[in-house]
Amino acid sequence: MNSPLKTLGPEDLAPLLRRSAETIKVDCRRRPESLPPRLKIPGSNRLMWLEEDVVKWLRECSEASR
Repeated sequence: MNSPLKTLGPEDLAPLLRRSAETIKVDCRRRPESLPPRLKIPGSNRLMWLEEDVVKWLRECSEASR
């Protein structure tokens, strides 16, 4: 059985990216390309990311820097 999808908010994402939650929020508006792909729910403005997308993005960044 598959495990449920886990979502992350700015407070969860911040330590993974070594940024503050406030910086994550600002980057969403000013530099969205500097963050993993965001989960956008129609009708909601909540900042959320799927954990699996964040892990994939971090791996891709790591491979690109080699």
